[in-house]
Amino acid sequence: MRRYLNTMSLKSKVTLAFVLLILLPFIGLGLYTYDQTQRYMRDQLIANSQMTLKQVKSTIENKLDLIESVSNSITYNYRLQQFLAAPYSQANNSIDDYFSYAVPLINYAMLFQKINTEKISVYMSNETIPEGFGAFYHETKAIQESWYDTFKHSEKKSAWVMRSSLELGKTFGYMQKMISLEDHDLGFTLVDVRPSDLLDPISRISESNQHIVLMDDHNHILFPEGSITADRAPSLMPPPSGSYVIQDNQLFISEPLKGLGLSMLMTITLPRSFGSLQVVTNLAFLTAMVLLLFAFYSVLKIALRKMKTSIGQMAHAIESGFVPIPIDRQDEFGVITEKFNLLLNKINLLMKDMIRQETIHKDAQLIALQSQINPHFIYNTLDMFSAKMELAGQFDVSDAMADFGKMMRYNMDGQFRFTTLEAEIRYLEQYMNLQKIKYGDNIELRIQVPDRLLSFHIIRFILQPIVENSIKHGLSQQGPLRILLDISVQPDNTLLLSIRDNGLGIPNERLDILNERFRTSTYTPSSSVRRESIGLGNINERLKLYYGEEYAIRLGSNEGHYAETILIIPYDDREED
Repeated sequence: MRRYLNTMSLKSKVTLAFVLLILLPFIGLGLYTYDQTQRYMRDQLIANSQMTLKQVKSTIENKLDLIESVSNSITYNYRLQQFLAAPYSQANNSIDDYFSYAVPLINYAMLFQKINTEKISVYMSNETIPEGFGAFYHETKAIQESWYDTFKHSEKKSAWVMRSSLELGKTFGYMQKMISLEDHDLGFTLVDVRPSDLLDPISRISESNQHIVLMDDHNHILFPEGSITADRAPSLMPPPSGSYVIQDNQLFISEPLKGLGLSMLMTITLPRSFGSLQVVTNLAFLTAMVLLLFAFYSVLKIALRKMKTSIGQMAHAIESGFVPIPIDRQDEFGVITEKFNLLLNKINLLMKDMIRQETIHKDAQLIALQSQINPHFIYNTLDMFSAKMELAGQFDVSDAMADFGKMMRYNMDGQFRFTTLEAEIRYLEQYMNLQKIKYGDNIELRIQVPDRLLSFHIIRFILQPIVENSIKHGLSQQGPLRILLDISVQPDNTLLLSIRDNGLGIPNERLDILNERFRTSTYTPSSSVRRESIGLGNINERLKLYYGEEYAIRLGSNEGHYAETILIIPYDDREED
């Protein structure tokens, strides 16, 4: 796969990347958006429908509660129960109770209510009480009803039934048994209400795309009669409360009605127009993406053709001796051509400079070969003078002359920047031998260094300038100058070089200024009379250059007692070999 990609042209790679990284992801995003939109709309429709159905259910159940409340006000009326339980006779004023209390109770219940009750009936088990007033009947009148035996011999005290009579037609009736305090059966009450009054919210909610029907346990539609859903509802099992069923682009939601033992089934026709619109939108989106792909491919093809032409011009410019390419465009390719011409100009300049430097280098090599004669002449001359002094008996001058010759040889051997600690100490000792010719026993150098450190490599010319500075600033008339060179390895794996003298020391203010200048490399100008030692500044800069900014020179002093120069450099015991 990688080999195949490497062989593909840039145009093919960019087109493939566009298809894989832009076109296909956008197609997937469009399909996902379409699916999520459909799901969201369906969920919203289901949620709104469920809420609507629950509101209808709540309204109907409130009406059922009102009807049951009316029935309770009659069934549990104590005076009415006394009237129905006592033998009827005109002697004990039963007729007065009939007219003055029982009948008005039913009439008031019919008038003072929040629902249109069709009829309130009292079925009496006491046959001594005459029927009348369109509300009081003997219980035997209800024996022929299909629901009578089931209700009469059940333990239920109340029940809702669907009734059909010649007088009232189809009604919903709420029956409630009348039991006296002495637990005697007094009969039952029956409150009839028309379906259109009880189920009025169902009729009002029906719209063009949604309908609500009332169904029994056998999935028969009871209300409204002649519903458009009646022909298909028997084949559909109503879903449980809180769930839904989608069948043939129809959404079905149901809710049970408490007490009636029936279920409300809402049918919603799912909209198809939105789905069609989404399909058209997605097709338009995909078509636009394909057209954009072809447009992108065409523009890319033109750009790559120009790139190929520019590459050919660059190759010709290189073969023809770095001749600049003419610039005929102001776009990115023109900028690339301009930068390429600058690069050709730089190459020409560098080639000329390299030729010049090579010539200078050859000349320098010739001069260096010629100049090697001069140092050897000086060394031989100094050796001749030293031998002449020794023959004359001036041994101290002869030794000093020999040390001076060795120092000159050490100074002129500038091929290497580093040397061993042993060679640096030897050079320092040769310098002290020369100083003793002038100062005699007034100066003394002691060296404390472990033998295992003598082979360690350090920068050349860092000890002698410090000792020279001690002699220059520390020597006094009060006594000889004692200089101690102490070299040791520290616990943090660094090498500490300490050059300490018992000279005049440095004032505290001056000491702080010098340490700050060594740390920041801000030295006093050369014209100042208080300029720091050139040698110490040189050593400080070389230490920071080779080892790091944190390895600057540090000075310590107690005025009138001593001055100390401290150098710290990284130590690696592997370098001793």
